Amino acid sequence: MKRTYLVLLLILCFVAYKAQETCEFSRDTLFVPKESKVIEGECIQTTLKNLSEVKLYRTSDNKFYLKLIVTEDFYFNKVDVLEIKSGSKSYYAKETKQYKINKTRGLYVIEVFKNYLYTLKEDGITSIVFSNAETDFTRQDAGQIKRIAKCMYETAFAKK
Repeated sequence: MKRTYLVLLLILCFVAYKAQETCEFSRDTLFVPKESKVIEGECIQTTLKNLSEVKLYRTSDNKFYLKLIVTEDFYFNKVDVLEIKSGSKSYYAKETKQYKINKTRGLYVIEVFKNYLYTLKEDGITSIVFSNAETDFTRQDAGQIKRIAKCMYETAFAKK
């Protein structure tokens, strides 16, 4: 009998923990190097296991940007196709440049569309491919990206 109550209590605690998961947006600016302009909007971010960062931005005119700060596979200032894999689906950003932040971090900034935001919400990012180098993300990393994409998607496209 005590086991049943203990299991029930653990389940309730888990459900309560999941229910408290909130979306923490912040106001921020984003410099889009390809367009040489600064954009204001709101963003949500997560830090991955390998200390890479993923930020999703929504601008006031409802455009979405993905900012990736990577800590592996550097090709600073090279322009190539960036392939972002989400499970079995891929998103290709043509003529993407990897910018150098410092000697251990690189930066990509790309515009993403509503349908790809939905894909991120469902599958996260499982890997990125740039200049024939593939960087895999862990299942936990993909889960974190799914969480922030879900927050962004539901906030941006909530039924009113």
